[in-house]
Amino acid sequence: MSISSKNDREKIFIRRRLEAVAGLVAVGFLLLTIRAVDLHWLQADQLQAMADKQHFRQFETAAPRGLILDIHGRTLSESIEVPSIAAIAREVPDKDIASLADALGISEKRLARKLKHGQGFVWLARQISPAIAEKVMALNIEGVRQETEWRRYHPLGPEIGHLLGFVGIDGDGLEGVEHNFNDTLTGTPGIRLVQRDARGHSLPGGIWLKDPEMGKTIQLSLDSTIQSIAYAALADGIRQQNAKGGSVVVMRPEDGAIVAMANWPGFNPNSFGKHKPVEWRNRVITDVFEPGSTLKPFTIAAALGSGKWKPESRVFCEDGKYQVADYTIHDDHQEGWLNLTGLISRSSNIGIAKVALDIGSERLYNMLTEVGFERRSGIGLSGESPGIIPPIGRWGPVETANIAFGQGIAVTPLQLATAFCVLANGGNYVSPKLLAGEKSGKMHRVMPEETAHTILTMLEAATGPDGTGRKAVPAGYRVAGKTGTAQKASADGSYADDRFTAVFAGIAPADNPVLVVIVVIDEPQKSIYGGQVAAPVFRNIVATALPYLGISPTKSRAPEWQVLKTSLPDSSGIASRHSLIRLSLREARRVASARGVQLHTHGTGWVSRQEPRSLDSVAAGEMVEVWLDE
Repeated sequence: MSISSKNDREKIFIRRRLEAVAGLVAVGFLLLTIRAVDLHWLQADQLQAMADKQHFRQFETAAPRGLILDIHGRTLSESIEVPSIAAIAREVPDKDIASLADALGISEKRLARKLKHGQGFVWLARQISPAIAEKVMALNIEGVRQETEWRRYHPLGPEIGHLLGFVGIDGDGLEGVEHNFNDTLTGTPGIRLVQRDARGHSLPGGIWLKDPEMGKTIQLSLDSTIQSIAYAALADGIRQQNAKGGSVVVMRPEDGAIVAMANWPGFNPNSFGKHKPVEWRNRVITDVFEPGSTLKPFTIAAALGSGKWKPESRVFCEDGKYQVADYTIHDDHQEGWLNLTGLISRSSNIGIAKVALDIGSERLYNMLTEVGFERRSGIGLSGESPGIIPPIGRWGPVETANIAFGQGIAVTPLQLATAFCVLANGGNYVSPKLLAGEKSGKMHRVMPEETAHTILTMLEAATGPDGTGRKAVPAGYRVAGKTGTAQKASADGSYADDRFTAVFAGIAPADNPVLVVIVVIDEPQKSIYGGQVAAPVFRNIVATALPYLGISPTKSRAPEWQVLKTSLPDSSGIASRHSLIRLSLREARRVASARGVQLHTHGTGWVSRQEPRSLDSVAAGEMVEVWLDE
């Protein structure tokens, strides 16, 4: 073989190798081109999303809840920013767990358990003090970071806890106004985009994709000043009586607005976890009690509405003991003849029972339901009780008599306040309301205006010097109201001998009603009577609230009840007596009533001194003061 042929073959081999390499390179470039097109065009969106997920993270940020304000715009509830500590669990070094636990104020074992159960984001401590957060962040532990959350704050604390309720750690309302208006108060969360480094750590900065929106503000009809007044007076009265607890509700009779609603013992909604769930309930709307004699005005209203009875109609009260079927009714004081005003002022169970039996159960039942008993008020708070009235088909003479003076029926403080608003506003039922600016509650007439005015006059007599509610009257004001004392039921359905509810339901001022105030004291220990226990709490509330509302004490004209005769004179000529000396208290009252004068007494027993000395110098409606000695 020639040398040239060998060279040609080598050249051909080399050329083919070059061509093969060139082909492979061309194929490689073609594949790269195809891959580049696939990556940059066909998979661009998917790959970009993956990259963004690795380097960016969207965080949903909670929005603050709306404010809750009182009628004057004072803050009752607000959301404040507080620090919380979180971590990416897998990034926290084991060597730092002990120091981190110490800074957080929790056990090392508990912290290790939290980190072990999660590899990603985990809360370590939520809504803590700034001092603790600063202490934790000063450790500069990898994977640990500070977050900002919103915590609910209620400036009035225990004074208003039962009404406002509270908010859980995740921002949801769990009780009271916070719960029932949760949808309105809850804000709209925001979304924030934060860039992360290769290790997943958040970098400073970021942008808002959606700003958080604060929840809507709610304004209540409540007056925070009167709320504080009511709570302080209630707490003081309960402490003086060593009572188990109590409630107060204050309403505006013209439109049903709730001005104050307080319970004691209170609970602090800022630290609700320290209280038992049973202590969270708003007893003004959830708890029922027998109203006792505070129900008597509505029995009298039913009687006046029947047309069979008039204010001057008289009832013989059987000297304190009366039999109905196989049941004996007693009065605390022996009474003879009383007119309807006397039945209220002297609080005769026997007289009221006789009136109810005369008009019949149906008329009494209709009156009670028309003024709001046996149904929920619709105030907008959950847990409200409708109260208890036995079905009318079960009312026999004994049941009718008992219900007439407030036994065998159960009501809430709010229901009793709503019913007394009927008497204060001229006979109209107005459903209670809690929101300011809300249209006046549903209003309709349930008794003639004349009847309501007459009952109001009788209730003012009940707070006169000779009435059971005289301790409810602050100096310079006229008050209409009724005391109530009721035995509490036992588990077996009988009445307890040592457990009572003391009540006062009042209207002030009597000559121009502005406030209706209900005071309920549960199981007082020093005295059981509403006039001794609940009436002074009422007095302390209105004595401060009325001047605050711009209603000053005055020396007004004598009220109408002072010239009404509250008992029937006998035929022995007592109206002609010139002096009360040596008479018993009961006899002195009968003489004073017969002459139409007011009697102010000191002590018990028989009259030993009198001013003025002669009744002839005292005009109808004026005062006679007497001192009695055993």
